[in-house]
Amino acid sequence: MKITSRAVLIVIVGLTMAVALTAQTHGRGAAPVNGVYENFKVGAGSGDLEGMRVVIFSAHDGHYAIVQIAQGGAEDPAPELVQLSVTGMKITFTVGSENYSGTVSKAGLKVNGSLLKRKPNTDFFR
Repeated sequence: MKITSRAVLIVIVGLTMAVALTAQTHGRGAAPVNGVYENFKVGAGSGDLEGMRVVIFSAHDGHYAIVQIAQGGAEDPAPELVQLSVTGMKITFTVGSENYSGTVSKAGLKVNGSLLKRKPNTDFFR
């Protein structure tokens, strides 16, 4: 009788763990991609603004981003609203004729080789 009870308990625990792992791999337990990511800086020699800001949020039927790209200018770059393709923690989007792809982590968004740091406690449209 004790062996049967132990076997049932082991099966229940195993099934519970399998369900939890399946939920995580299908995105329900993973960290959200929504947030504010940026690496803006002022150029040392020129004093011009350089870098990128990406604000990711969920709306209606998918994910969207407000993207600002500074390539050396005195003023803030114009924001552009784009739709994202999200697969797990990987994202892709297009701004103008440029394609971007990246991976979201707790530290930030690594996009096209650059790390955009995640701003703490920022998430829009939860």
